[in-house]
Amino acid sequence: MRGNTNKIVIGVFHYLDDLLANIESVKHGGYEYKVYSPMANPEIEHATYPQKSPVRRFTLVGGIFGCAAGWALAILCSMDWPLRVSAKDIVSPPGFFVVGYEWTILFAALATFVALLHFCRIPDIFRKLGYDPRFSDNKFGLVVSANSGDAESIKKHLLEHGAEEAEIKDAL
Repeated sequence: MRGNTNKIVIGVFHYLDDLLANIESVKHGGYEYKVYSPMANPEIEHATYPQKSPVRRFTLVGGIFGCAAGWALAILCSMDWPLRVSAKDIVSPPGFFVVGYEWTILFAALATFVALLHFCRIPDIFRKLGYDPRFSDNKFGLVVSANSGDAESIKKHLLEHGAEEAEIKDAL
């Protein structure tokens, strides 16, 4: 990101290819940007965020923690309230697999949910900077954050490279 970004440039695209080309040029320029699309598209996802999602690490950590917590709960409860069944030991692992498995699923799911909220910036969901209702209907949108000096050149670049229209607005 370059300097103080007090302007946004909103580009409206009809064709996906034009949008993808502009995403690459904006990325190479070092600008912060946001893309709006009327439908999910793997090409847009790959162009905007080619790395694997870090959410999977949260899921793994949550699952490991859940498995350990489930086993610990079952073992500590059986040691605190011993109940002999047949000739089995008080701490008998086959009976604890179910609790460990269920807690693994529970904590992995909760960690995934929290990671999705964090990485999708859900608390910022109501502030859709540069959103236009056409982006949910049939157009693609590219919103670029820029400072006052670069905004005009970005607008010109978007218009020259396939944008139907582009406008500059103040960032809130």
